[in-house]
Amino acid sequence: MAFQVTIGNIILTPVGAGPSQQVQIPTNRLDLSHMAGKLEPVVIVNAPQGTYASAIVNINNPIVTFLNGSGSLVTIPGGASQSITVNFSPALTIGTSPAILNIDINAANTLTVDASGNVLGFNFSSSSFTISTSPIVTESLQQDRTGEIESVVGQVASVSGANFTLNGAQGGSQLVFATDSTTLFFGGLTNVASTANQIVRIDGTTRTDGTLLARRVEGVESQTGSEMDGLITSVIGAPATFLTIASQDGTGSGMDSSKIGAPFNVSVSGMTAGNYGVNQGKMDFTGLAVPSTTFPFDATTLRTGQRISIESPGSVPLINGTIPADKIKLEQQAITGVVSNFTAGTGGAATFDLTLPTTSLLVGTLSPTVVHVFQQPGTDNRFGTISNTKTLRVRGLLFWTGSNFNIIARRITP
Repeated sequence: MAFQVTIGNIILTPVGAGPSQQVQIPTNRLDLSHMAGKLEPVVIVNAPQGTYASAIVNINNPIVTFLNGSGSLVTIPGGASQSITVNFSPALTIGTSPAILNIDINAANTLTVDASGNVLGFNFSSSSFTISTSPIVTESLQQDRTGEIESVVGQVASVSGANFTLNGAQGGSQLVFATDSTTLFFGGLTNVASTANQIVRIDGTTRTDGTLLARRVEGVESQTGSEMDGLITSVIGAPATFLTIASQDGTGSGMDSSKIGAPFNVSVSGMTAGNYGVNQGKMDFTGLAVPSTTFPFDATTLRTGQRISIESPGSVPLINGTIPADKIKLEQQAITGVVSNFTAGTGGAATFDLTLPTTSLLVGTLSPTVVHVFQQPGTDNRFGTISNTKTLRVRGLLFWTGSNFNIIARRITP
């Protein structure tokens, strides 16, 4: 439900003789749950060129929070620090051209769980990490591994000409975005100057020189407001008037890393249909009506287990406090399960059911535990050929119809 970790500097060991090289990582506190099935930018650096045989990854203060079988939030802390050596096969090469260095942490290979899905502890090892490089591809073809920026939220620290600097949420990133005549500003924003000090949500791309270009900039809240995202752990009222969530990330007034994984109450009383929305990002909705009875999202279809973002004009309160929401948005999340009832469509589309394993951290929140998946022509399918009995992970938007879960797949991975 929430899996926090701090990544320290990374030490690269070259092939053959030569000194090790250090990649500086800024101060961060990452939640891996909300990033599951998605890579997000952390830092832009001038990494030392060379061919490397291995890397030493430094992990600090891991903490996991999950909902146990009785419906209570449980927090398990790990050791203060640990260094893990990851060997590359083949060797990893950093050349002269800008590229993406991807670091993927596999939670399934890192957490030890019992038969009921309760987390017992941590087991970081080389199998916890996949480290690779990817070229920056043509902007229209980019995915997260090759330069895509999707739904990155933070607060604008400064504006200079057509550029602005974004302080990311609790990940610790500080990223400079360029804008141009094609950049779309909305949500109360009109141009780059209007973003100053605002909380914003950005979709964009990476240019071939390694700089970032904002394609869509949405105003979320002012500097006195806040944004938080997390998983719904309970819904009160029909239609809903009150929610509880387990926080996974957030930014703005009153938000800090100590509140990741913590419980909060959310008041949605009095909100109208216009206060609910779906964060489309770069989802493919071709041939689908969103929202609709198949993909609804409003006060009557909020459901435990969904990942949402809460926009509030005020500060994030103390843990267990109440957030007065003025907007609720459905956000992408990842689920893992076994495929059944696979039916191929046309142009890469398909539908199938995904049954979650009993050890899934979502089993305590998602009920029922069978999710109907809509694979779209634009879904980023990294799994390959899908068939019944295969185990895979789907990242997308999870809707509750009143009787079953439907998820529109943004990405499918092993």
